[in-house]
Amino acid sequence: MQRLLAIAAATLFALPASAQSSLGIQGATLSLGAAQDEAGDAQPHASAMLDVAITSVHGLQGELAFEDTANGVIGHMGAHLYMAPRPGQKYGLFATLSDVDGRSMAWGTLGIEGMLSLGDETVLQGRTGLGVSDVDGLDFIFAGVAVAHAFSPSFEVEAFADIAEFDEAAFRAMSIDLGVSAEYSPEGAPWSIYASLTQSDLSGRDGAPSETRLGLGVSMTFGQSGGTDPATRPFRTSDPVAPLVRRGLW
Repeated sequence: MQRLLAIAAATLFALPASAQSSLGIQGATLSLGAAQDEAGDAQPHASAMLDVAITSVHGLQGELAFEDTANGVIGHMGAHLYMAPRPGQKYGLFATLSDVDGRSMAWGTLGIEGMLSLGDETVLQGRTGLGVSDVDGLDFIFAGVAVAHAFSPSFEVEAFADIAEFDEAAFRAMSIDLGVSAEYSPEGAPWSIYASLTQSDLSGRDGAPSETRLGLGVSMTFGQSGGTDPATRPFRTSDPVAPLVRRGLW
């Protein structure tokens, strides 16, 4: 985990310079904020995204994220290999790797995803995949969908739903997160502020009471990144195991 933190820190500081290079980098985003966890405590988080063009229709999106919880810092790395064969469409494969600082616990996911423009200001995303943890053979399947709409060049709202099923002898439950986020960026400014509200539910044999999470933060964008055009909008990510770690269930 310490090595992962060191790599992430170096990457975060390199983003602004990299985004202005001529190495095929299209854009980058750095976000810092805090979110209320299931215990009601505010926990900081940070993330970075980098989008690189491989060919005129193929690209690679990489990401790093860190989320502090009462049960340890979750570190996350992800990669999205995608193609955009025509305007308004983007789809591909993704893979992620996560772990918890100070614990012998790691998990990974693999899946497919896509993005489709529903109009000049609206975009739909979907993803599905499977994952596995190195603790007690935990495996799971998951899916997610999100719709974003830009009410103006400065204000955007996204609604999302994520579901994951854990069906093991040691743990059996279904996780459902429903939420909405809003982002405001002054026209022409490279920074934005965002807020999110998520209802997190865990049902089944090993379920837990529903919790509401509130997140606030600020983002900096370099190059062309964001908006509701699939050509520049990054794929969103979700971590199916993070709710279990935050609740101290795994």
